[in-house]
Amino acid sequence: MKKNILIFCAVLATFSLTAFGYMNWNNDNLAEIDMGYKVDSRFMTTITKEDLHKATSVLDIVPKVAEGWWKVSFQTVTVVVLQDGNEIREVGEEKALNDTQIALLKSADYSTNFYIKARSKTKHPETGIIEDYTYHFTIIPEKEAEFARGQDALVEYLTKNTQEYTANIEEDKLQFGQISFTVTKAGKIANVKLSGTSGYPSVDEALVELVSNMPGKWRPAKNSKGEKIDQELMLFFGRQGC
Repeated sequence: MKKNILIFCAVLATFSLTAFGYMNWNNDNLAEIDMGYKVDSRFMTTITKEDLHKATSVLDIVPKVAEGWWKVSFQTVTVVVLQDGNEIREVGEEKALNDTQIALLKSADYSTNFYIKARSKTKHPETGIIEDYTYHFTIIPEKEAEFARGQDALVEYLTKNTQEYTANIEEDKLQFGQISFTVTKAGKIANVKLSGTSGYPSVDEALVELVSNMPGKWRPAKNSKGEKIDQELMLFFGRQGC
């Protein structure tokens, strides 16, 4: 009888260690899924309001790395300002901006998003189609808002406080989430809104709460005159590398 009990205990102990190891292995796998966090403007390509007001051609706005804009002749060039869910557009026929396009761009305030879409005059030599060229921009202040302790500290705060919500996420179901918020001229956080879900409502809700109650100070944005102004920013979150 004693022998049977000893054998049973040994089997039970082995099973327990195996199960514990399996659980740890699973937890290790889950831990490998790192959430990426980044605070930035809505679009990667930006231009200050001061530089935008100086522009007389789309080539004064589009980055020089976009070589096609310099090489291709266009039949139409459309400037589109995104405002309150609407698209306000003005169409031109060349790279030089016309008066209505210039006026539209000058009417756009800081944190406004816009894009320029140009259609080539000739067909592409390889594809045989007439191509469209599109570039998206965000108008930024001459001095952007900054988290006083730096973006690394901000990411650390978000990572640490979302661990319980991200522990069981599945990488293939994780989407690209976005939260918009405003850093006011007083250095406060306002207008926090979920703009795109991560696919996990609990993660979205936790991050909205964390952004709304972000600790530490923000240095407000400033315009070309050095005056403090509001700036809208985006928190992008999701897979590492977002």
